[in-house]
Amino acid sequence: MYFRLIAALLFFAVPGISYLSADVYRWTDAQGNVHYGNQPPADARDAKVMFKEHTSADPGQAEGEARSTDEVLQEMDDQMRRESDARQEEESVRKNTPPGRAELVAREKAKLEKKIEDLEAAPLDQFGSQRNKRARIGYYQYRLQTLLTDPDDYFRNPESFEGNVKLPEKTQ
Repeated sequence: MYFRLIAALLFFAVPGISYLSADVYRWTDAQGNVHYGNQPPADARDAKVMFKEHTSADPGQAEGEARSTDEVLQEMDDQMRRESDARQEEESVRKNTPPGRAELVAREKAKLEKKIEDLEAAPLDQFGSQRNKRARIGYYQYRLQTLLTDPDDYFRNPESFEGNVKLPEKTQ
């Protein structure tokens, strides 16, 4: 029984010991998440070796090469800060570029849907009558339908509609 326990321990533990001294890589996946591991995937961006493997024949690093944990953590923090700055710069470039047609249509669609939702939630007193409320909501539904069927016509012919709406009374 004792022999089997030792055999099982050697069978499972010895192969795992080799991973204790493996290289440690740091990489960024397609979603921009940072990962650490002993083997980066093939599609990893910016795969870098953070800790180099030391063989048992190497008794240790020379004194000039020794790095403390604080230095390693500082280096990792600096790297993460640089990546964050790069992401922020990329985001600002993306925000400053003019939007494409699909993005314009999506933005306008969201604005129209929000307007329709707000009008449906508004009290009837704001419109004066149910007929005025339905007319105003119908107008924005018509504009939404125009946007979805022919975006070029929608953007070529901008219209503003105020309809029969009572303005809120000013209180002094």
